[in-house]
Amino acid sequence: MEQEKKTGFLHQYFVACFQPANYNLLLNKRRGGHMLYLLLLMAFLVFIDTVIPITAWTTSVGGLKRLFLERVPAFTLEDGSFQIASPLSFHVGPAIRVEINSGEEAYAPAAFEAEYQEEILVSRTNVLVRAGDRMAEVPFSALKNMKMDNQSLVAMIPSVITLFFFYCLIGLLSKGIQYVLIAFAFGMICRAGVRSPDGRFVSMKESFLIAFYAKTLFAVIGSVNACLGYMVSSFWMTMVSVMIIMGYIYKAEVSVLKTQEIS
Repeated sequence: MEQEKKTGFLHQYFVACFQPANYNLLLNKRRGGHMLYLLLLMAFLVFIDTVIPITAWTTSVGGLKRLFLERVPAFTLEDGSFQIASPLSFHVGPAIRVEINSGEEAYAPAAFEAEYQEEILVSRTNVLVRAGDRMAEVPFSALKNMKMDNQSLVAMIPSVITLFFFYCLIGLLSKGIQYVLIAFAFGMICRAGVRSPDGRFVSMKESFLIAFYAKTLFAVIGSVNACLGYMVSSFWMTMVSVMIIMGYIYKAEVSVLKTQEIS
């Protein structure tokens, strides 16, 4: 019980980020403690790289209502055809690109630009949406019974906020799965790197949990980097993070094996 109190929530993060030699304190947490750690960490990452940039952008345009009524040119979607008074092009933070132009008959995948993480392209007859490597197309011909204009967007603001909430939940889930899988890969790769004098390695569970915590610092740094518009390129961020994470893992494995030897 005393150890559980000592390794409370904030202390877990401090140890994970800066004290790999003390990972023994983290490995002894119950399974629920590890799961809560992951949930709160993923929520923090989504807040940094998704909520902050989109909230900042929404504030910069004066809110959604003002955006839809004053900044978005008059438009209509009717009978399967989209028309807008003038083309609209903008970015949400550094990672999202939006192009709206009814002068384009139909956008094709070739119009995407690889430098952006997500893109929305709207033409007279279709919408193309890209998120990473995934793409979806919505032809307006499938929406012939729908009629929409600027006032319609204002009425949809509660739905937009709800969709954003679910977008964040999906982001939290996908980040969590990716985090766990990468931690597992790091753990398996680095497990054989350290051996005790009598030839023992850390267990599979210990190797995974060590990598699980070792990833924390650069997970946060990566989200901050994304929030700031990738001030450091993803390539160099990945190279540095791999080296430091592996260093953390090896240091933690040495500490775990020494503790087991003493006990």
